[in-house]
Amino acid sequence: RSQSAMPSGFVRWEQQLSSGTTVYAGLGHVQRFPDYWELISPGNSDAKKGNAFATLQPEKTTQLDVGAQWKGQGWQAWASGYVGYVRDYMLFDYSGMGSAVRNVDARTAGFELGGSYKLAPAWTAQATLATTWADNRSDGRPLPQTPPAELRLGLDYVQGPWTAGALWRLVAAQHRYALNQGNVVGKDFGPSAGFGVLSLNASYTFSKLAKFTVGIDNVLNKKYSEHLNLAGNAGFGFPSNTRVNEPGRSAWAQLNLQF
Repeated sequence: RSQSAMPSGFVRWEQQLSSGTTVYAGLGHVQRFPDYWELISPGNSDAKKGNAFATLQPEKTTQLDVGAQWKGQGWQAWASGYVGYVRDYMLFDYSGMGSAVRNVDARTAGFELGGSYKLAPAWTAQATLATTWADNRSDGRPLPQTPPAELRLGLDYVQGPWTAGALWRLVAAQHRYALNQGNVVGKDFGPSAGFGVLSLNASYTFSKLAKFTVGIDNVLNKKYSEHLNLAGNAGFGFPSNTRVNEPGRSAWAQLNLQF
């Protein structure tokens, strides 16, 4: 199949309004040619009609981004958002052990709010809230593989060669899903439950050449799974009809040497 050029481009405007305050806006367009796995997949739910090579169109995304950043004595904050339109989004329909790919049109939107504040010379608190929304305009339903809203709360300590940190991820339930639809690696299994995961870490820097770090992930040993999940992997024994749970409480250590 012959394919014409796929132009892409991006323009950005940025302005510093006052000391420590910056606003910006950007408009971009990008086109993506199907990859190998998308091209060899069946072009629709009936595999007898051949693969997608003859029918699948390149994906075309146009997106507007806006945002602002503020900085003050011992604190900073930021906000950003986007709206986008995706023409010919490459959507996978999963049925049993097989899958088929086709083009649909989609709309996307999202925002992120964040900030940090220095509580004391050695202590800094951080918070970030992010959410995204996506809609399959062709089928009149949510677009699959859309992550739920997530809040991250962090506390960092830095004193000489010592550092320590705590991160608490609070992820909301996701009720917008498209059952058995997704992309080349993942699909929606249905709604997903929310969860909270606490992780801790500490490090000591011996010199410019060596740093030792230890940590505990999922301190409370929560059983949970991410909404974005594999659609199965026979090579690793992951089933195609069940979400893969994330690890429970895990301890780790790391030694970095720089020469």
